[in-house]
Amino acid sequence: MYSIQAASELSQIPSSTIRYYEKIKLVPPLKRNPQGIRTFDDKDIEILKLIKCFRRLGMPIQEIRGSITNINLEYENIDTNSILIQHKKSLEEQILILNSYIDEIAGKIVV
Repeated sequence: MYSIQAASELSQIPSSTIRYYEKIKLVPPLKRNPQGIRTFDDKDIEILKLIKCFRRLGMPIQEIRGSITNINLEYENIDTNSILIQHKKSLEEQILILNSYIDEIAGKIVV
């Protein structure tokens, strides 16, 4: 079992962000010791790392929540491949839109 400070170091996510993720129910309900202090196990650390990975890829929190419909599942059962494929498609669509904006702007630039 890890403290929130240890979980923060292992996942490289600030403690305040971990508390926020708990508040918005992005992470499963965290266990607490008899003194009421949050405790983390290896599964919790892996879920935090997965969330960090998705955030680093630019995935919004709402999309992470929608993609991981039941984050209480065992980490091994979360289908990260399909989540990443869906996010890749979303990014490709954004690229097409941005390229059309660039083309439109380029057509309006007077040389």
